[in-house]
Amino acid sequence: MYVEKIKKYLKLITEQFFEVLDDMLNFWGNNKIYFISTIIYFYISFKILGGTIETFFNLIIIYLVTIFIAFSPTGEKLLRLLNNVRPLETSKEKEYILTLFEEVFKQAKSRNKYLNKIEICVIDNMTVNAMAIGRHTVAVTKGAVQTFTEEELKAVIAHEVAHIVHEDTTARLYAIIGNGIFTIILFIYKLILFIFECINETVSRNKNVLSFFITLIRFILEISTFLFTFALQIVMMTNSRKNEFNADKFSYDLGYDREMIEALYLLEKISLGDNSTIIQKMTASHPRITKRIEYLESLDEQSE
Repeated sequence: MYVEKIKKYLKLITEQFFEVLDDMLNFWGNNKIYFISTIIYFYISFKILGGTIETFFNLIIIYLVTIFIAFSPTGEKLLRLLNNVRPLETSKEKEYILTLFEEVFKQAKSRNKYLNKIEICVIDNMTVNAMAIGRHTVAVTKGAVQTFTEEELKAVIAHEVAHIVHEDTTARLYAIIGNGIFTIILFIYKLILFIFECINETVSRNKNVLSFFITLIRFILEISTFLFTFALQIVMMTNSRKNEFNADKFSYDLGYDREMIEALYLLEKISLGDNSTIIQKMTASHPRITKRIEYLESLDEQSE
């Protein structure tokens, strides 16, 4: 009995491992910018930590574990937790939100037969917002449910489903969970090494010149890591802004053309305007709402 349970458990783990591995390789294949950035980031980290064979294998193991966590169901659960997402609980939520979602999902499934199961969830927040999380979650805020009409809410849900269809949110799993955990572990690792170096420096002060140059090189590499991370964020957010237009078009093509436009007009009305700095604009995940409205209205003109 116990042997059968162990075999079943091991089979499940093996299947999940190869499924996650396949997802990871497909993601890198379809998003070469992330694969290249991984190599560069890994190389800089490798040099900062001494550049030894032991360091190389330690980093490989740590990185593979963190990426595996990101692409496994655990990664999505962590993102849900970070965004205060919860499942539908009350009968009223299930009757209203779930019904609207199932209608949208059925339409999306007819356009993409490989679309996997998606769960609709709620965020207990009165801001008017919705988001796709990981590869199986779409969440709407209470504010969005109370503000939008039924048709507008369906248009917004369709927009979020599009992000999953286009695999836009897989990049967030990779960046926030995978690289995030890896960076935290790396920081702790470097902090421990720094403490030991300080202790060693206090004990032996006959290598001041050499120690200075080693510290200087590591400082330069640390700055390089920061600049590279910032540059990668700009690239990611540029892609994210493009993805918003594609998601709007997906909702538009499902038949929610006027509803999507009306929802955006409403968001523009309740927004505080665009007073962001140049840096904020460069790192913004969404384009200006007026640009999105302009794009959808141009589709209307083309179809006439």
